[in-house]
Amino acid sequence: MTSTATPALALRDAHADAVRAIGDLSGAAGGESLAMATDEAVAECLVDLFEMRRRIEATIADVSARFSGGTTWSAEGFRTARDWLRARTTDGLGPASRALEGAHWVRDFPVITDAWRSGAVSRAHVEVLADAHEMFPRLSEALVGIEPELTAHACGVDPASFRRILFAQLHLIDPDAIDEADAKKRRNHLGLHVSRLTDGFVRVDGLLAPEVGQHLLTMLAAARDALRAKDASPTDDPFSPDYVPRPIADDPQIPRESKSRLSARNAEALSLILDAAASALGDNRLPDTGGERPVVHITVDSDSLIEHGSHAPGWITGLTGTHVTAITARGAQRLSCDAVAELLVVDKRGHLDAISTRWRTAPPGMRRYVLMREHGRCRFPGCHTQIREVHHIIHWANGGPTETSNLVGLCSHHHHLVHEGGWTLSGHPDHTLIFTDRLKRTWRSDPPLRE
Repeated sequence: MTSTATPALALRDAHADAVRAIGDLSGAAGGESLAMATDEAVAECLVDLFEMRRRIEATIADVSARFSGGTTWSAEGFRTARDWLRARTTDGLGPASRALEGAHWVRDFPVITDAWRSGAVSRAHVEVLADAHEMFPRLSEALVGIEPELTAHACGVDPASFRRILFAQLHLIDPDAIDEADAKKRRNHLGLHVSRLTDGFVRVDGLLAPEVGQHLLTMLAAARDALRAKDASPTDDPFSPDYVPRPIADDPQIPRESKSRLSARNAEALSLILDAAASALGDNRLPDTGGERPVVHITVDSDSLIEHGSHAPGWITGLTGTHVTAITARGAQRLSCDAVAELLVVDKRGHLDAISTRWRTAPPGMRRYVLMREHGRCRFPGCHTQIREVHHIIHWANGGPTETSNLVGLCSHHHHLVHEGGWTLSGHPDHTLIFTDRLKRTWRSDPPLRE
């Protein structure tokens, strides 16, 4: 039973009771009791746990506020309360910082903090109010005055909705202050940072204006939709366009495209957007850069391009012709096969041998024919992903013509696989194509039946 003799003893006893209660609950949830409980009891327990988490987080903020004002951490030789907390727990820097951030909130926002302690709002709700104070210091006094009203709103909505309500209130109070803060943020913080890493990869980060950011999000979503495979269930009916061709080999495992994370899909989507921008015509045409359209220049040794087993790198070059990023010969083959790029082929003496076509090697009409012939699906056996790239069965550097009889549609994954995964491709796309892996196992792929 909790003692109430003194406040100090009350805290000690409540702490001990909480530790015991959490231990009992954790033991029950991890044992047979949870399995034997009714669904209704489990659901009620889960909702209560969410509320308990809110109250515990508020309690952590209260205790952190008291602790940071004490002397324990400095007496033990630590420079800050955060450093002490980080050293005494295994949660790391982030959680320690958040605990002490909450300590400031309980002092600065008393009304919404009371709701936090009761479990009516979450830490995220309090953070919305804290962000508003930080972003609009000119409106802090007004925010203090309407904190009870804002707290009432917060108790009934999720944090995202609360943010919208709060900012709508601020616009009503002082629209000029909102405009001023917006203009200041645009001046001081907007930017897009693009930097090349030592291995040639490029890091992109930054902060965009809301309207530009929304445009980017919309374009990425549209590009992801264009890339997303419209998977259909495989069928054994040979007259169905979804029929999966049988491999010639007995029991190989046909590689399939793995599910990409959203970030990986966004990278693919951005590539598609850049391709579309570089290929735009008329009024939508991008201005020249260095006297020419914005294309990627790749310099590669002629032997590396022609010899299948060569590992000599090519180079992506800058506007001045300086080599900036190494790229494998196979990567150069893949890019020159179907990319918005210009390939400069040089001999061993460094003399120019050939220049590839500047725009997509397969003209739009041929690409449309290939997509129509393949019903828009990658021709790799068993793959139902949408065609992303058009592949030369015999590479143009080896004398392969840019004709529909030498072109086949592949998804990005299998285009990489053919060029850089040790696979080879032979046959006629209007009839049967043979895919051969590095172990010399083979699969056949017939074109979809004409409808």
